[in-house]
This record gives sequence, C-alpha cells and structure tokens, in this order.
Amino acid sequence: MSETPSRYSETELAQIQRAIAPPPPPPPAEFVGVMGTLPPEWMQPFWKLSDLEPDLFSRVSEDPWVVSLAQYAFFPPVLEWREQGRPVPHLHITGRTRGPAAILRSAGEAIVIKPFQNTREDEIAAVAAGVNVGPAQLPSLPGYLTERFAEGVFFTDLPPERRDADTMRAVGLSLGGMLRRLHDAGVYYNDATLADPEGRSHLIIAPVSPEPVEGRLCTLIDFGVSLLVSRHPDYTREEVHNFVRTLPMYRIMAGMAENRAEMDDFLAQYARQMAQATPEDIMARDLKFAQQGLSIAARRMGEGIIAPIREGFLEGYRP
Repeated sequence: MSETPSRYSETELAQIQRAIAPPPPPPPAEFVGVMGTLPPEWMQPFWKLSDLEPDLFSRVSEDPWVVSLAQYAFFPPVLEWREQGRPVPHLHITGRTRGPAAILRSAGEAIVIKPFQNTREDEIAAVAAGVNVGPAQLPSLPGYLTERFAEGVFFTDLPPERRDADTMRAVGLSLGGMLRRLHDAGVYYNDATLADPEGRSHLIIAPVSPEPVEGRLCTLIDFGVSLLVSRHPDYTREEVHNFVRTLPMYRIMAGMAENRAEMDDFLAQYARQMAQATPEDIMARDLKFAQQGLSIAARRMGEGIIAPIREGFLEGYRP
C-alpha cells in the first residue's frame, strides 16, 4: 500500500474518517473496560477504531497532529495543509449557543469545523455562501460543516469609534441586502441577526484592515435553525422544531412538557400554523428579529445607531 504524505494510505484514511464522522457517541462502558481506562482525550473520538483496527488505532494515537488536533487532523483542508508540509496548525475550541466549534489557523488561513445542528444545515449554508451572505464552504466530512473563518468582530462588540452614522448605515444596508438575497433564495434565517436578548449577535463586521474578504462588510454566520421553504407546506418534524426553537413559547413548553407526546402535540399545532401561512409570511419573521435586535443593541451601543441602521436596512432589503 502506498502512503500519502500524511502517513496513512487512502484506505486507512477512509477507515479513520468513517470512525469519526458523523460525530460518534462517547466511548461505551465496554470500551473503557477493555482499555482499563479512558484513552487520552484526543483519542476518544477514535474509539471505534480500537476494536476494528487496533494497529491503526495505535498508530493514530502516536501521531503528533492527532495529539494536537484530535479528530480535526483528518478533515480535508487540514490534510491538505499537512501534505503541503506546514507545521501543526493552532487549534482553538470555542462555542456559544450551538455547541463547540473548532477554529484552526495555519499560514494566514483560518477555518471553522463544527457539527451539524440540523440535517439540512450544509445545504442551507451552501446556499447562503452562494449568495454572498455566509462563510465560504469547504470540503468536509459527514455530519460536519467546514468553512472559512469570518474575520472581524460581532456587531455588538464593535468599538465606539466604529459606531458612526456612516458605518451604521453601511451595516444596515449590508444586512438588508443579505436578508433579501436569502429570502429570494428561499432561506428563512430564523434567528437573531443584530442581537438576541443576551446581547449576542450573529453578524460579523469585517476589520477595517486588511480589506474585507470578498469586499463585503458583513457576514452572517450559523444557520443551525434556518429553514429552506422550498418544501412548503410539507415540513419535517425537525424543521418545525427548528422553527419554534426561536419562539418564547418554546422555552416555556420545553420546560413544561413531561413526555415526547406532549412535545409532539405542540409541534403538530405549529406545523398546521406553518402550513396555513405563506413562505413570505414565515420569512417576514426575519424582519421582526432584525427590528427587535436593533432595539436590544441600541441599549448596549447607544440610541444613535437606530436611525442610520434602519435607513440602510430598508434600502438594502428593497426588491
């Protein structure tokens, strides 16, 4: 068997990638019993290999890239970096409401690897990237998104010197245009854009220097609860669940429901409401999210941001 520059044959790489993707569950008790103890943290995602390919499992455990990067060492862009002879990338694990996301940096490049939040997220993220709204999508493994890291700061973290009227109008213009393009492509974002009640934003504002990637000021990230309305009115249970997850009533119901049947009844009720609405009615909720987010952000960033953002947004969203 010929070996790739990454020390593994193509067959071995395929075996490793099948073991780690889609994301496996935690190692079972039987695995711990056979091993005598849990393996090092970086090897736990590979536990399926230990029984099927013990020699390969042992080799992987001694790989310095795996020691530093765990399962992320075997994603296509990282393998390409390795084959180019680069040093081990820097890994940082971050995450907010959607769970852990891995940021890897190498030679001026940065990528993000994160597990799906819904089964159509890769499709939605590709549409968003295609209309110049979301990050560029890269080759990945099943159950994961791999995308270019959007450099910049979240909107609610903009420093005071970047909150002038011209910049705020440009942000509004950009956000309005992005939502218009998403809606024209049949994507309902279904989440806070400018700010949620905790002050968290999903809108990345590019740095002043270097030049913004692809020349754009803003990038919208995280499409884990977004919907494609192309199947309207025949939404799956998962899609209905994603729709209601951003409703205040969902938090109340999730805390009160005693069993799956009660939650199913709740989702069935909303499925009927979604079927009775038009796709345009559903996507219009994104405008409400933007309006609410602007009010929330203003409490943190100053009332002066409201008028220029609103003016820019209305111009950008216009068909």
